[in-house]
Amino acid sequence: MRFDLTTLRLFVAVIEHGSIAKAAEQEHIVPSAVSKRLSDLEFQLGISLITRQHAGVIATPAGEALARHVRDVIRKLDGIPRELNAIASEDRITLRVWANQTATVGYVLDDINAFQSHHPQIKIRLEERPSLPTIDAVADGSADLGVVGYFQPTDRLQVRPYRRVPLMLVVPSAHPLAARNDIRFAEILEFDLITLMEGTAIHSWAVEAGARLARKPRLAMEVTTYESMRRMVQAGHGIAVIPAPNIIPYADLFGLRAVPLADSWAAMELHLVFKEAASATPGLAQLIEHLSGSRADIANRDARHAQ
Repeated sequence: MRFDLTTLRLFVAVIEHGSIAKAAEQEHIVPSAVSKRLSDLEFQLGISLITRQHAGVIATPAGEALARHVRDVIRKLDGIPRELNAIASEDRITLRVWANQTATVGYVLDDINAFQSHHPQIKIRLEERPSLPTIDAVADGSADLGVVGYFQPTDRLQVRPYRRVPLMLVVPSAHPLAARNDIRFAEILEFDLITLMEGTAIHSWAVEAGARLARKPRLAMEVTTYESMRRMVQAGHGIAVIPAPNIIPYADLFGLRAVPLADSWAAMELHLVFKEAASATPGLAQLIEHLSGSRADIANRDARHAQ
């Protein structure tokens, strides 16, 4: 014997409301159609399921028994989508990616979005962290992949190039260097330099850039975010070297001038860092290949534009 699920739901609604009219209203169907379905069900079973009274309807003993079974069936059916969704969620792969501020603002979000459009079963949890803690997190297994700036990780990790980020000198609009079209790093060493705290990529870059020129930068102030650097320059506390993605969208907002550094080595190199056994983590090898390829895509696009 086959049961029609819609009819069974209507039957339970009639029993619970004690009224065909109220059940019909709840289920958005005319009362006559409900009554017809119940009559057909009784005919099919050969059993009286409800007793029609002036004040409404009540279930017969057989009707009460059927209602109990139907409620169990409906409850199980309604639980199927929840169970399947839970299983599907558990099947999704979660990758933990840590990236520094420049990578997050400039590149990683767009690249991850593009990756997930082709790999919807892979969920990526992105955290913005400084480069040195990121290297440690990947090494100890707290993160699956890191995107770090300028640091040369130890031999405990594998490294791949990700992006080369131009650096800009950032000065107030009235500063003597504001009118320059570009500038070499050696020319700014006589000024107070604002940078991020020790342990960040841009701080290490400034120190090593000074060592390259056998001069020590005048690090006047160290802050924790690029926003603080922009505000300190705006307030006249010094000048700063900031990666292009962290200043170009904000220069006009703060009334600042961003001057490109002319030195061929004046760029922040972003690297992907991961453990050697990356292929053992589902989805990680694909993500690394996608991010590595994004560098080549940018280079090819820039070469086409230059032609």
